[in-house]
Amino acid sequence: MEALNEWTLALCACAAAVSLAEMLLPEGAVKKTAYFVLSLITASCLAAPLKNISDFSFNIETRSEQPYTDWFSHTTEEEFSANVSKILEDTLSSIGVRAEKIYVETDISDDGSVYINKARITVDERYADRISEIERAAQTAIGVETDVEVFRS
Repeated sequence: MEALNEWTLALCACAAAVSLAEMLLPEGAVKKTAYFVLSLITASCLAAPLKNISDFSFNIETRSEQPYTDWFSHTTEEEFSANVSKILEDTLSSIGVRAEKIYVETDISDDGSVYINKARITVDERYADRISEIERAAQTAIGVETDVEVFRS
């Protein structure tokens, strides 16, 4: 901030000196040459901060991105789980089975990828004789061994 104040003060002093010099100059060819020189002086005063541009640092202290990263990871994990549940629901529907409940447990690896830990499907007891068929269809759909439980009412 101090550098900005110094530059502003130098610019004002330059403008005052150039204005005074312009008023004192005689008419004619000398005045045209002097205008050019005074313009160069004004431009150099304007550009003075640029000589220190290499000293300028872009290191800006920022807040931690951890809360955002945690939220994003959690949201991604929830969306992934919901998508896998929908895939399982559609797969079961295609073989004529309606699930009572679909549970998909996911996790995030160190590299940020989301994977399925386990999947569990609960079906009505009328599908008890088709459990192996349901397990095969689910495993084919999501690539993970799926537990199928029978819900007895």
